[in-house]
Amino acid sequence: MVTFISQCEKNALKKTRRVLDSFSNRIGDNTWQTIITSEGLNAVQKLLKKTASKSTAVSCHWIRTRSRSDFLWVVGNKDRFNSEGFVPVHWTGKTILDNYKENDWKYLPLIKALTALSALLHDWGKSTALFQEKLKPNSKIKGDPIRHEWISCLLLSAYVSQNPKDWLYRLSKGEIDESALMSSIKDVDERALDNLPSSAQLILWLIVSHHKLPSEFTSKSEIGSEWKGVESFSLADTIRYIKQSWGYENRRDEEEYQKRVEQCFSFPHGLMSNSSDWIKLVKRWSSRLLSLQTLLDESVSDGSYRNVLHHSRLCLMLGDHNYSSQDADPKWKDTTGLFANTNPKTKELKQKLDEHLCGVYRSAMKIVH
Repeated sequence: MVTFISQCEKNALKKTRRVLDSFSNRIGDNTWQTIITSEGLNAVQKLLKKTASKSTAVSCHWIRTRSRSDFLWVVGNKDRFNSEGFVPVHWTGKTILDNYKENDWKYLPLIKALTALSALLHDWGKSTALFQEKLKPNSKIKGDPIRHEWISCLLLSAYVSQNPKDWLYRLSKGEIDESALMSSIKDVDERALDNLPSSAQLILWLIVSHHKLPSEFTSKSEIGSEWKGVESFSLADTIRYIKQSWGYENRRDEEEYQKRVEQCFSFPHGLMSNSSDWIKLVKRWSSRLLSLQTLLDESVSDGSYRNVLHHSRLCLMLGDHNYSSQDADPKWKDTTGLFANTNPKTKELKQKLDEHLCGVYRSAMKIVH
């Protein structure tokens, strides 16, 4: 059993009706249905092709079961039907499909803003005297007494603590006094991520975990007898117990630690705020995150911030690995005097720090998209 659908115009409609009326029953103005052999169907197709013109458009559907039919062929203008043989009811020249893809991702703008801002701040702590010394080809430094991601968190924590309520607004205006921050972070409490706004805590979590998750949890006695693991806590409770000794402090060689730890709080080389490219992006995405404050608060209150952070961390880590593997941009101007990494083969300095942060931002944003 087959059904023929005609979308013909002008004289083609008369010619098509003449052919189809000879082989099948007309069940509508432009619709026919009949039981026919494969040889008869081939004959219908050949006769339609003989009389076909630019105005001809006839489709054929084979009814297999009550709930299934197969689209067989079209004679004439194929644009009158889609790939499944359906007739379009609306036409447009615009590319609209992309606008509807994944449009139910309510928290996608928040994922994007968190990823962008954390990418721009994740290696802020590499500006220390120790890290810059460690990058030099002949350096004898065995390892970081305090890892750079913790120093990055201390810098951001100190910035937020200056005025927690409007930290994003200040950042969106580019108001960063790095010298004041650098002189204050040595006196910051070990639990530097505690008692801060949710927006700051989300960013700090991404920064502190962009290489690895905290390696241990605090003892049961510090929390109480109702210990159930990190998943049982709110964001504020989880952040509260993250501290420097959770894998961000290297005391395997105490003598080396005491010798080098002062350099982790010394910043003699340059300031990230001297980079206009970096500052411009920080201002843009601070403003964007500020505009998403309601959505951010909602994600924290309903617990979906966990999924948001999971996606943001994935994009940040992939972006970091991807850009770190690339060569330095030869056109990038050195405005800070700071570097982010070295060439693993030559051991020479490679990407500048602001170049690296902006590059990781671009790479991570492509992954988010």
